[in-house]
Amino acid sequence: MASGHLPYRVIGDFAVGGVANLRKVRMSDGTIALLRELQTSKLFRFAVRRRFTEGTRHRQVLSPHPNIQNSLGSGSRFFRPYEIIEFVDGMTLRSMMTLNDYRIKENTELIIRQIAQGLSWVHEHRLMHLDVKPENFLVQRNHNVIEVKLTDFDLTREASDNGPHRQMGTPAFMAPEQFIDHVSFPSSDVFAFGLIAYQLLSGHIAFSGKTEKKLWRHQASSQVHPRALHEWNSAISPQLEFIVMKCLEKKLADRYRDMTQVLQALNRLEQ
Repeated sequence: MASGHLPYRVIGDFAVGGVANLRKVRMSDGTIALLRELQTSKLFRFAVRRRFTEGTRHRQVLSPHPNIQNSLGSGSRFFRPYEIIEFVDGMTLRSMMTLNDYRIKENTELIIRQIAQGLSWVHEHRLMHLDVKPENFLVQRNHNVIEVKLTDFDLTREASDNGPHRQMGTPAFMAPEQFIDHVSFPSSDVFAFGLIAYQLLSGHIAFSGKTEKKLWRHQASSQVHPRALHEWNSAISPQLEFIVMKCLEKKLADRYRDMTQVLQALNRLEQ
């Protein structure tokens, strides 16, 4: 991947993220891409800066892959780190779920498989994403074929860096071990994947509660388990239901070890 100063021309603002600003750019070869740069207010917040630069490095390691929002290069300008990333002409999976987009129902299993492919690629590189949620998957159509791409690697860590850590991810998609012991493993990403797949297949969240904190307690508790998927969706195959429910096992030993195992199980459904 290229580093240093990259030839591009800003053509418009795109979005403001948690710690970064996104602007649409045109590269010297005409490619439309996104400039993602650390916000001015975060330049001297060194923990935030470190997460940004580490996330940039991890994205570069993972690029290219069809289910990753790929890196096209990175650099630093006036002490401001930035990266150039692939422009995805679509919307987040969260937005599609909120809008009840018809493309989800028509392509549910394809979307689930592509989510698994992206996360498996992360785990094959001995990394953990640690912020697996619908907001971090971008969905676009390419010649009428749905493409799902994983993004936001600012919390990504080496698979051996298990913790304990204070910052674990987004609570609604955290695994029991993250709530209870503040530790993370590749199987923590598996649990988050299971939560997304469950909702895509059933139209319901796996764990509920009258408040967010009660929902999180149910998510963490070894005594609370989600309803069987076929109770929501009678058309689901027993094999696919088994895979998703195994992803949601509360005990680490009962869950898939990583997303590569999940992808292998999904691939067997096609045989």
